[in-house]
Amino acid sequence: MTQYIYHCNAQTPSGEVGFRAMTETLGWAKRPMLQRVHLLPRFMPVTMVYGACSWVESSSGDRAAEIRGKAHTRVLLIKEASHHVYADQPDDFNRVVENICKSVD
Repeated sequence: MTQYIYHCNAQTPSGEVGFRAMTETLGWAKRPMLQRVHLLPRFMPVTMVYGACSWVESSSGDRAAEIRGKAHTRVLLIKEASHHVYADQPDDFNRVVENICKSVD
């Protein structure tokens, strides 16, 4: 798995691009988050982290924030990161996660 992730991020991920193009209309979550996000307690802060260049669009996070209304919900995009944010921009990812953890002490 580590080799796969490395090669997906160390070069142009043509296989990943092809996979996305072939399955774009077929992929769906088994239990979609947006259908359940309203069940989270309003006092529970939620932060969703996306790579700015990811094939997974952050619009779901934006929609979750709309559904949660005034509940603390943030959507963060990490620049120059694809779907594997933690591998593409590890320092930025770690900093974001650390800040999230500090904010919920």
